Amino acid sequence: MSISDFIADLYYLLLILTTIVFSVSTVYGARKFLPITICLIIGCLCEFFTFLIREHHLLIMGEQNNAIVGHVYKWTSFLTFGFFLYSVQKSKAVKRLFVYLFSICAFIGVCSQLMIKQYFLQNDPWLAFSLMSGVIIASMIYYIKLLKDTEGYPYITTGIFLVSGSFLISSAVNGTYVDVDLEVWFFRESINRIVLIIMYVMFLLGAYLFFKKEDSFKLQRIQQ
Repeated sequence: MSISDFIADLYYLLLILTTIVFSVSTVYGARKFLPITICLIIGCLCEFFTFLIREHHLLIMGEQNNAIVGHVYKWTSFLTFGFFLYSVQKSKAVKRLFVYLFSICAFIGVCSQLMIKQYFLQNDPWLAFSLMSGVIIASMIYYIKLLKDTEGYPYITTGIFLVSGSFLISSAVNGTYVDVDLEVWFFRESINRIVLIIMYVMFLLGAYLFFKKEDSFKLQRIQQ
């Protein structure tokens, strides 16, 4: 087994594991995790459809093209990550700022999508730039608040920040990988998956600490 195959297998394993953990966590009371859970489920579906397209089991308008899958995943990541960062804020001023920020990013993203003539067949590198930039800025604002607050979700925010930056850079340089050697393309995919693996580990750690804190809080109430 090559290193790229190991990274790919680890990526799929952690994607499925994290999806299951967050789905169960949401059912058992971690309502704040619902946006992340939706993103993970959509991510699993996108990987499944990408597999079908890659294996020629599914064609988009007669072509082997997963551009529409990329559009769906970018919008899903933007909406779910953005809503999570918005929902964990306590300051009304910061929430209002996030509404303005995400609205502007969404407007730019829609305008970018309207310029695509063949929506189902054409990738849009500007979409990731417009959407993920907003998520990165929101993550940085939340980081600054976490320096003062004792409660929050630093690990989940770290995962969101890292993967948003990686996704933005990857999409921005996507056009430079046309007609390059497949080994270079697989190397880029491996780097992207390493970042995603780190994100899933951060998500799992965040979920673990959340329930550990909840159990500690319940134990203190019982003792009182």
